[in-house]
Amino acid sequence: MEYYVGCSGWKRLGMGNTDEKSFDPNTLDTKDYLSYYSKVFDFVEVDLFSSTYTLNKFTFKKWAESTPANFRFAIKISKHLVDHICILEDFLEELTPLKEKILAIVIHQTALTLKDGREWLDEILRICTYYGYSVALEFDHYSWYQDLTFHILKKHNAALVWSDSHRYPIVTTDFLYLRITENEKKWIEKINEKELETEYKKKKTINPDAGIDFAIIVVDKPSKATTIIQLLGMPERNYNQRRWTGRAIFHVDLNSFYPSCEELRDPSLVGKAHAVIMTDQDNNGKITKGAVSSCSYEARKLGVRSAMSLSKALELCPDLILKAVDIPYYRQVSNKVMSILEGYADVLEQASIDEAYLDCTKKTSGFPIEEYAIKIKNAIKEECRLSCSIGVGSTKSIAKIASDFQKPDGLTIIYPNDACKFLEPLEVGRISGIGNKTQKILMEEMGIKTIGQLAKHDVQKLIERFGRKNGLWMWQVANIQDNNDPVMTREDNISLSNEHTLDHSTKDREKLLKYLDSLVDDLYERIRTRGYEFRTVGVKIVRTDFSVETRDVSFPYFQNKRESIVSVIDELLQRFIFDDDKTKNKNTSLPVRKVGLKVSNLVRIEKKKPPEQKTLLDYI
Repeated sequence: MEYYVGCSGWKRLGMGNTDEKSFDPNTLDTKDYLSYYSKVFDFVEVDLFSSTYTLNKFTFKKWAESTPANFRFAIKISKHLVDHICILEDFLEELTPLKEKILAIVIHQTALTLKDGREWLDEILRICTYYGYSVALEFDHYSWYQDLTFHILKKHNAALVWSDSHRYPIVTTDFLYLRITENEKKWIEKINEKELETEYKKKKTINPDAGIDFAIIVVDKPSKATTIIQLLGMPERNYNQRRWTGRAIFHVDLNSFYPSCEELRDPSLVGKAHAVIMTDQDNNGKITKGAVSSCSYEARKLGVRSAMSLSKALELCPDLILKAVDIPYYRQVSNKVMSILEGYADVLEQASIDEAYLDCTKKTSGFPIEEYAIKIKNAIKEECRLSCSIGVGSTKSIAKIASDFQKPDGLTIIYPNDACKFLEPLEVGRISGIGNKTQKILMEEMGIKTIGQLAKHDVQKLIERFGRKNGLWMWQVANIQDNNDPVMTREDNISLSNEHTLDHSTKDREKLLKYLDSLVDDLYERIRTRGYEFRTVGVKIVRTDFSVETRDVSFPYFQNKRESIVSVIDELLQRFIFDDDKTKNKNTSLPVRKVGLKVSNLVRIEKKKPPEQKTLLDYI
């Protein structure tokens, strides 16, 4: 028999019990509760009696999409639904997006007796069966608990809910539905008895449909579910959040960046083997020579690799679609990604056009590391339509190794206490900075093949062979002692920005102005503490269709005052088109879901040269 064990609801579980630890991390966003819950348990009962959910097909579609394929629901419907047949039918239609994940509809009859409600029961079960749903019934009045009711339930393959308040363990269909608040051990014994009893009947009648296929068990808190799971001998569900200690360094690597940029520009390339070629030819001419700069994962499966000659690539993949490198366009896309990452980092260091290190130690304080990394991945995917691999570690070296560990679209988190064990079996070539030549010397001359062997090797011998700087560095990386390499903001910082996702989308210019004004203090503090002056201020809006619009203004001289930012926000906002403008352009009149504020053309105050006094010779 298969078991589905879970709680009634998923919001802030455990918070009402003094002896119960909070199931959900304190910093978890409410919209992420179900997703988090479904990573621990594979079933939940949703009680719509006291529901605050907006119940429509969009809600149910979201529930379906935010849970794993094997996750299941039971929907306990509210009284007004079961009292009005037409409303029930409309509701079951709305429920369609979630249908494949629903084990049962639960109906709780609180008012009617059997005498008054026999026809009601028959009609309700007929409708639910017509729409393809199994049903479990709960009755408050004692009159229902008799053979006539059980006969109706059997006719419609419906179950009677077992509970501590209604002790009628009658089997009327091929599944059991239990609501357990106490006496867990006795209830599990009762389940086993019924399973043995139905198995006996199955053998005796040679009826393959006589058994119990599955049991649904609903409890009020996670610890109770854990007890049930242990009694059933099922794999234990661990929901104790691991705590991150020390520095939290993220390495974000955009997957197959150049080809992905080309797919943004030409969606017909998606799913095809194509490559970006370093060539003198432009995209308007035929590409006949050059080398592969990067290629799509479909091309990689056929053996095409970066730095490969074009002739060799076409030999491996004759139908390879070719695009010439377009660095200005790629940099434009990269700038957009880096602007997003800036909002998630305490410090951002752009390592290349498609890679960045983020020191998120303060940002993730008290926040589950995995949830934070997923937020970053989702932001890049949502706003830029790009995938990335993220690695998290206590140093830049470990974070880089982690991001390379799972590609594409990977997420690898190496907790500080697990770092040595994780690195130990990996080849030394996994360390960024150890090239092919150094790796060959380590492996063939010194017998060092893994990072674990490198960590145990005599550091003096490494220094003698590779020099003090390189020898000590690789030994420190292997022993996770390279903490003297902090994430550093590059001198050519592209911009500093701040963003805010609105609680409700709006086209109200005054509301948008207030949201933008609220971003000024944080942005200015980052400018001040990093010693920057700026010339350009920009405003960004993201419409509900995820289209991005920007407006900016540049000052004739560098600025370093908060008022300089505030003074231009209203002017910039006036340059966007909203419904109150005289336009019929539908794309530009959509509501706004996110606003952003940015300063660019940055220079450090101590490095800014004073204007030189011109002489007459300058004008000759």
